[in-house]
Amino acid sequence: MNWLTRIKTLGDKIKRNFRKKFPSKEEIENSKWQAKNCCNSGPILKEDLQKNYYQCTNCFTTFPLPPSERFTYMYINNNYEILDTPIIEDPSLLTWEDASGKYKDKLAKTRKRTGLNSAISVAYGKLTENINAVVVASDWRYFGSSIGPDEGESILYACQKSLETESPLIIFAQGGGMRMQLPSAVSLMQMPRTVLGLSEVKKKGIPVIVVVDSVVAGGITASYAATGDFLFFEGKKTKWMFAGPRVAANASNTEPPEDFLEGGWAMSHGHGDHMIEQRKDTKDFLVKFLNIILKKDQSSIIGEENTDNINETTNLNKQTREAS
Repeated sequence: MNWLTRIKTLGDKIKRNFRKKFPSKEEIENSKWQAKNCCNSGPILKEDLQKNYYQCTNCFTTFPLPPSERFTYMYINNNYEILDTPIIEDPSLLTWEDASGKYKDKLAKTRKRTGLNSAISVAYGKLTENINAVVVASDWRYFGSSIGPDEGESILYACQKSLETESPLIIFAQGGGMRMQLPSAVSLMQMPRTVLGLSEVKKKGIPVIVVVDSVVAGGITASYAATGDFLFFEGKKTKWMFAGPRVAANASNTEPPEDFLEGGWAMSHGHGDHMIEQRKDTKDFLVKFLNIILKKDQSSIIGEENTDNINETTNLNKQTREAS
């Protein structure tokens, strides 16, 4: 055994001992505790976090909400269907390999663990007895909700369903951007594809609402998440950015403010239409908002003296869409 082999053996031993001291991703995922990274209140039981719609009760930071629970929360009496979106089975897209293994093996493992074939799930059903809607939600466990061809198809199917049923399209945008484990050009192609899909919905005068959920970054911010009719933030600490704070700090050689690129910071700089501070209020707000812009039962939500102003704003938005 030469000295190089001895060093490698020693390095492997150190790695094994190091891993024993820290839980694996699987152990963290299966733990009953949520290791929070939001404030100094310490870990919290996942059960308690779930009761508050995956939002910290201390600092109101939102954590990724699984699509199944998002749909159960949004639709009345579970009155919805999951759209069967297509899967792009192209072997040439699965050849990526890095030090941690082959992408196709990671993809198979992720699909088995989540029970999903795409990071994005699409549902259609009743928000109320009078309002149907198409809802798009992402699963953070699926490669950080990143976007590839499967996810692009999911969004296009959501647009198609919205057009067929003439129903509002609500997108809970989430994720770090385009998935680079695939050939980058294929992932980046989903940016113009999704924007074109939303444009077709908007041309028909159907409302497209984007809700910023937990973290939205990269190519998602630069495409469909920024092209809806309305942009709402779900929680003041929700992240909205193209690149992260550290990149911006290095580029500008300055120290950014503590809340830089958070929802509250974005709203204070004129970006966004409304802040939903607590996730438990999201559905109630969206239903009231849709009642207004769809002209359904306005008098029960707002005073009659404000109805003319709302109608004037709605007509102005419609004229703007038609002109564009």
